[in-house]
Amino acid sequence: MTETDQVKSALLRYPGVARARVDRSETGRLTARVLPWGRPSGNAETGALDELAEISPTETRFLHDEIFVAESYLQGGVVLRENAVVFDVGANIGMFTLFVAARCPSATVFAFEPVPEVYQRLAANTAGRGISARLFEIGLSEQDEKIRFNFYPEISIMSCRADYAAFDNERHLIQTYVDHERAAGPEGRDTHLDAVEAILAKDFEYDQRECVLRRTSDVIAEVGAPVIDLLKIDVQRAELDVLRGIDDAHWPLIQQVTMEVHDEPGLPTAGRVDTVRALLAGQGFEVQVTEPKMLAGTGRFSVQGIRPGYADDPRPVVAAVGTGRPLDGDEVRTWLAGQVPADSLPDEVVVVSTFS
Repeated sequence: MTETDQVKSALLRYPGVARARVDRSETGRLTARVLPWGRPSGNAETGALDELAEISPTETRFLHDEIFVAESYLQGGVVLRENAVVFDVGANIGMFTLFVAARCPSATVFAFEPVPEVYQRLAANTAGRGISARLFEIGLSEQDEKIRFNFYPEISIMSCRADYAAFDNERHLIQTYVDHERAAGPEGRDTHLDAVEAILAKDFEYDQRECVLRRTSDVIAEVGAPVIDLLKIDVQRAELDVLRGIDDAHWPLIQQVTMEVHDEPGLPTAGRVDTVRALLAGQGFEVQVTEPKMLAGTGRFSVQGIRPGYADDPRPVVAAVGTGRPLDGDEVRTWLAGQVPADSLPDEVVVVSTFS
């Protein structure tokens, strides 16, 4: 590994750095440039996302904007405390795991993704970043089983158990998202939205994969987590299966839940929001339900559950909605001085918005 590669590798371990570039000039001056997470992705320059292992650039941009920019999983008062333990159920390519590491570097993440092709990207995207994460090529459910999944190469976030697929609803969701973003979303995203809409013309091409599901409580017991500060669930109509796999003995470990819930008229998920609300309330959570504006009418709801006593946890809150700090080049350089030899320390660390 070259000197510049070693410095780059160290920089990628700094919380909030998405990409890094290190160059030595002919005069010997060493300059490092770092790109932060969280900049809205546009049409021509994807910036932070360029080096991610991905299934589709279209959905990678969507995930980044939803998780890093909109902070979707920190809504409803959800926070990340120092040394938080996070279960990322439905991790996909790892965007939420990367978000947790960027905003709460002391956290430990247990990330679960059952689809082999997607899991490979999750592993690649979390490697070499100093993230405290344990990865599992499984899904969580109410019982152990092997089951067929529909894997959608063009939009893997729609992948689900074959028996839970609902193609018409997925088409409606994608069209609703595109229509909303064209009318009310940020400017400069026409190419991205055209690419999303083009998925509809391909009639949801998919392959089937055999995937492994494990009972939620069995996994909690095996990993020995003393607490679960945040249980994040986004699993395409299987969210209730995840919850029903939790034993009464393990519920007290879980302090916060943030999840997507499907409640689609005319489908087996109809009425699920009320079911989930009652289940969480029965376990002592204060529950909040919202319908994202961009997905209004699609049967997708955002649900957060927080234990009232969690506010008294003595650990400081490290991340909440709106608390993200911009990267500071001088602070990064000071930290880097403890990571690399003195003769490899860049003369300057510059925070940039794009690599030209």
